[in-house]
Amino acid sequence: MSATRLLVLAFVRAHQRAHGYLIGQELIAWNADKWANTKTGSIYHALRQLAKEGLLDEIEVPSSSTAPGRTDYSITEAGDAEFHRMMEKALTVPQPRPDMLCAGLVLMSALPRPTVLALLRKRLATLAEQKTEVSKASDNASFSGVNALPSHVEALLGFWTHNTECNHDWIAGLIEKIETGAYVFADEDPMAFGVPGGTLVIP
Repeated sequence: MSATRLLVLAFVRAHQRAHGYLIGQELIAWNADKWANTKTGSIYHALRQLAKEGLLDEIEVPSSSTAPGRTDYSITEAGDAEFHRMMEKALTVPQPRPDMLCAGLVLMSALPRPTVLALLRKRLATLAEQKTEVSKASDNASFSGVNALPSHVEALLGFWTHNTECNHDWIAGLIEKIETGAYVFADEDPMAFGVPGGTLVIP
């Protein structure tokens, strides 16, 4: 699942109608190339693919004396459903690469607060299970005897343990912030970031 695909869907959904150049300029302003590995070529590929799948509608805009012709896009009902499906996975399923979580965090204000909390609590439960598994693997590791692991593997286990604990604790802290009223979500402000017709400006 591609973070670029989610970001492009979200952009068209929020703007209700947009073209590739506009989307590219906006995502560059978001620095999405750094935290979501989004490139100009991947944006146009995502637009074409989403349209091919019936998730976006293509609207041909003829050229004029002041502007060349272009293709605009609007989201379909199926595209809106795909946006919500991808947001659910981005916020609930831990993955080795952080780009989907980054996209989900940037766009979470487009969902209602209770929905975001429910999705993050699912993620926290999965991370708690991972913490238990990692702790067990570390405790059972043997660095002596017949089946001894190389001593330097201890560094890997230490990193794995630390990384899992940090991910768990950070999500737990985020949930607590949202529970106590941090941020603005779609059910609280019709102009919240990422809501159709709302703002998409990241300072």
